[in-house]
This record gives sequence, C-alpha cells and structure tokens, in this order.
Amino acid sequence: MKKCALVLVSAVFSGLLLSACGGHASDKSNPPRPNVAPTAFAGTDQSVIGSTTVTLDGTGSSDPDGSVASYAWTQTAGPAVTLASTTTAQTAFTAPTVAATTTLTFSLVVTDFNGAASTPDTVTITVNPPTPGTLTGAVRFMRIPTSDNGLNYAGQQLQPARGVVVQAVDATTDAVITSGVTSLSGTYVLTVPANQNVRVVAVAQMQRQNPQALPHWNFEVMNATVTTNPYVYDDGVVLDTTNPVTHDIAIASGYDSTGGANGTRTSAPFAVLDTVYKGLQLVLSVDPTADFPDLTLDWSPNNIGGNTYFDAAAETIVLSGDDQEDTDEFDEHVIAHEFGHYIEYHFSRSDSIGGAHGLGDMLDIRVAFGEGFGYAFSAIVLNDPVARDTFVDSLCTNSQCTSEFNVEDNPPEQFAPGTDTACYCSEATVWSLLWDIYDSAADANDNVALGFGPIWNVLVNEQRTTHAFTSLFTFISALKNDYPASANALVTLVNAQNTNGDGIEPYASGEVYVPPPVDSNAALPLYTDISVGGPAVTLRSVDDAGTDNKLGNRRYLKFTLSQARTITITTSSSHVNGDSDFYLYLDGAFYNLGISGTEPETKTITNAPAGDYLLEVYEYENTFEGSGSGDYDITVTVN
Repeated sequence: MKKCALVLVSAVFSGLLLSACGGHASDKSNPPRPNVAPTAFAGTDQSVIGSTTVTLDGTGSSDPDGSVASYAWTQTAGPAVTLASTTTAQTAFTAPTVAATTTLTFSLVVTDFNGAASTPDTVTITVNPPTPGTLTGAVRFMRIPTSDNGLNYAGQQLQPARGVVVQAVDATTDAVITSGVTSLSGTYVLTVPANQNVRVVAVAQMQRQNPQALPHWNFEVMNATVTTNPYVYDDGVVLDTTNPVTHDIAIASGYDSTGGANGTRTSAPFAVLDTVYKGLQLVLSVDPTADFPDLTLDWSPNNIGGNTYFDAAAETIVLSGDDQEDTDEFDEHVIAHEFGHYIEYHFSRSDSIGGAHGLGDMLDIRVAFGEGFGYAFSAIVLNDPVARDTFVDSLCTNSQCTSEFNVEDNPPEQFAPGTDTACYCSEATVWSLLWDIYDSAADANDNVALGFGPIWNVLVNEQRTTHAFTSLFTFISALKNDYPASANALVTLVNAQNTNGDGIEPYASGEVYVPPPVDSNAALPLYTDISVGGPAVTLRSVDDAGTDNKLGNRRYLKFTLSQARTITITTSSSHVNGDSDFYLYLDGAFYNLGISGTEPETKTITNAPAGDYLLEVYEYENTFEGSGSGDYDITVTVN
C-alpha cells in the first residue's frame, strides 16, 4: 500500500491536535440495551417542474442501536406516478406535466434488522408548470471504472453529479444570477429573469449551510496550490430564457476509449465529489443532523503520484493526479479511505501518529486502528469489500495496474514474513473485524451482523472519550459492553485474530500475543504502570518491525494523580549517543512533552492536574529512521 493516512502539524508534535474529554471506557457499566425502533426520514420537501426526474431520498433514516434493513415507499396523494423502486433507500419518478401547481405526497416506513418498524414519514413534492425564466436539466460526469487491470477506459459511464452546486451566470458579464444544488439524480431547477441570455455552470462543490437546518457541509475540489476556488465546468452554451429551457450538461473525462488524452480532465473533480457524497450519505444514515467541518479536496493533474493523505491541520485531503504514475480521481476506495480519516478525526478521535504502512507491517496500535478503520469505512461506504488502487507501471498490461485486497478476508493467524498476519497491531485485522461487525454475511468465526449504527455509536462516544490511546482494544471493549447480546460472537471473532477477546479492555492488560519478529519485552505489556515517586521503570524500544510507527518503537506507561501536584519526568536511553524523548497525555488529550535533545531528558511540570496520565517514550533513532536504530533500554522515573 502506498497511501499515507493522517498528516498532523508536524512529525514532532504528532499528538497536539488530538483532544478528548470524559472518563474511562472501562468504567462504563451499561445494562443490556433493548431494541429501539428506527426512525424514517423521507427527505425534505421539494418543488419541481413538470416532466423532470424527481428523486426521493430515505438515506437520512436512522436506527439508534443498529442499521436500517429495509425501506417501503408508498404514494399517498396526487396523480399516480411510477416509482423506480418501492424498496430502496432512494427511488425516483418522472413528475407529471401539469397546467397548474399540483401536490404529490409519499410515505416511507423503514424496518431494522430485528424487525422493528418505524412510524411513517411523509414528504411533499410540489409540481409546477414551466414558466419563462425556468432552467431545468441534468448534470452528469464521466466516470472511468476500475478493473483488475487498471482503469477501464473503454467502459466509461456518464453518471449523475449529485448534490453539486449549479449556477446560472449572465452570458456577457459572468455574474452569478442564481444558484442551486442538483438532486440525487443530478437534475437541477433554476429560476432567472425572463428574456435574458445566460449560461449554466457546474461547480465542484457540495454545500449545505446556514440558514438551512442541520446537517451542514461544505466540500470543495480545487487545485489548492494555486487557488482557493473550486473547479467550475462551463460548456459555453448560451441560453435564451424567453421560454422555459432544458439544458443537460455532460462533463467529459478527457480520455478516449484506449486511455489516450483527448481533452481536459474535467470530470475528475466531480468524480471525487461523488465518492465523498456516498460517504456523506453513510454518516447521515446514522447521524441525520451531523455538522461537517469544511473540507478541501486538493486534486490536480500536477499532484505527484503516490502522494495521497488527509492533512488534519489544513482540513484538506490531497489526492494524486499524475496519470503517468498514479491518479486517484476514479479510485473510490482511496478517496473514501481518506474521507474516513477526516470523519474519524472530527466525529470520533484519532490518536494515530501517521506514517508509512504496508503489507505485513506490525504497526503501532494507534496507526493500526486508524488505517484499518479507513479501509473498513471505504468498504462500507461503497458496499464493496474489494479495495482497489490503480496506477501506472510498465510491468503491467498496457502499463495499467491495480493493487487490490478484500477487507472480508481475515489475515491468517500463522506468521509469514511480508504478509498480513492476524494481530492487534495489524491494519488488516482491524479492517476485517470492522467489516465483519458491519456486514450480514456469516463466514469463518463471524456471527456478528450489527450494521454501521453500533460502530458509529462507539466511535462518537467511548472511542472519543477514552483515556487510553485509541486502538482495537478501546473499540472492541466498548462494543462488547454496549451490545452484550453480541459479546460472545465478538469474542469468537477477536480471538481468531491473535487477540484476547475474552477479557479485552482499553489498556490491553490481558493481551498475551507477541507477533514475530518483535522482542516480547518490547511488545508487551502495551501499557506499563509506573508509580509517582516510586522506582524507575525500564522499557525496551526496538526496530524489530521497522522504525517510525511500528510496534515496539514507542512504549506506553500510565499513572494517576489523585490531586494536583508538581512532577518531574526523566527518561534516559542505553544508546551510546542516546536521545530519549516523551509525550505526556492527560485523560486522553496531549498535555506536555520532553524533546530537548539532551540526555537524560528531564521535564518538571508545576501543578499537574489530577487525572489519568499516559507517557509515550521512545529512542529517537527508532522513531525517525535514524542510522543508529536498534534495541535500546529506556529508563523512566516520575517523581
């Protein structure tokens, strides 16, 4: 895997942006939850023009303790129309041609996986006759599908650009006259003054903000290195609004059927946005009033290949655009993975320190969870467990390559160098567990089918407030506690991943598995107790699994202050030219650090508050790929 995960302000201050509050997840003692019926949401009322396509959207329906299993649409008033489907979350129909304003109503009932049905919810569609100044049409973009052999240029498909901003601009001055947002089928309706020449342009932006009620979002695709404005597609067609006008917009990919360039890559920003749209709908299905922070998606043909990541400080997802090496606008799993990092960072909490990760890596448990969540999230968003990333290499057929894996496949328990192995330190373990928790297909050791709702509930509650580092341990222990009816099945699932699911708790005190080739003294215990004013504790920092963000590079200690007091933390390394450093966290949030570069490393903290503390200590050579990486002892005191 070539993708990076999460980029923070700097490598040194890797934890500064991550904050949390609240108590131990392990302190919670919730009684078993009775099943709660889901809530139907038939979408917002719409006003449309006759003969246009109307989409009904029930994806905002939610289930507080699970997921919606089925949908049932019924027309309850107005001239009869034919729904494309009565059993899907989204459906569509063609509005009747009318001479006067006409009202249609539709009812939606949803049912959860336990058979509980919602009360009906109703949506009203007002159909109007066309008038001078009415502009209608559809916006579509060309998507190039991925295949096992790179991008399938011969199979290009025009797809609706959903939820994007559309503007009517003065044909002479380019001034924006009015704007709107495309429907779920890509259609738009704009009203402008009659007898005016205008153009209709599509903007690579999805926006819903005040004064509209929650949910809110503002996602823009742009070349962020040269502008702060989103891409705009303008086909140049001038429209006379003396009479009602219908104008469809088709945005080309810029490639012919063999992959040859035949124009500007104008569909790329809209393809990126459409993947984000799918991620947005997943979150809204469990959190209908979510407030999404503004997000920039930085895509350009000049963005170097293999350089894709979420930059939390800049609120930006950077996507590769160099089609001679690697371009990501059509790699939906890649985009949804990075959008997953954005979601985890803002709605839950990510303690991941980022960095490179790949097949068979034994990762720091924080990185393993963050990357595993990203890939599981992308599979859930796309309802496709096969993650694909296309790129260019002369060794592949027609230089078109695809790297792929199936998140459904559980990594083997037996260690083999260079391959994914089941472990709490493996992103493959995390993504396969999360997918098994979500999906309804029973396979080996998998009798769990909770849907996305419970995953979301843990993410935005216990995972956000835990005093331990976010990891598989914090997540699974909370899920077991919240959903006791599934606890035994979860234990079976986790035990098959070289992880002790029976007594799992946030600090992994019952964990016994040591993944080869990591020294057992550097792998376990994951958290070591240290007493304030007590004896020194010595931990081993190793490069057995690699450097930077691998298991054994950084070691964790924990202690509690019952009242505020002054403390002095001292670390020293056995490296002959050692440089031991540490980060200090309080109740799950970054609090202080010692990175002076002198040895021993000493930091006195006056009036440190009462609370639960974590110390992350390391030998610099093992964390920043120094030439002197190796196995070293770090001695720690807290006085």
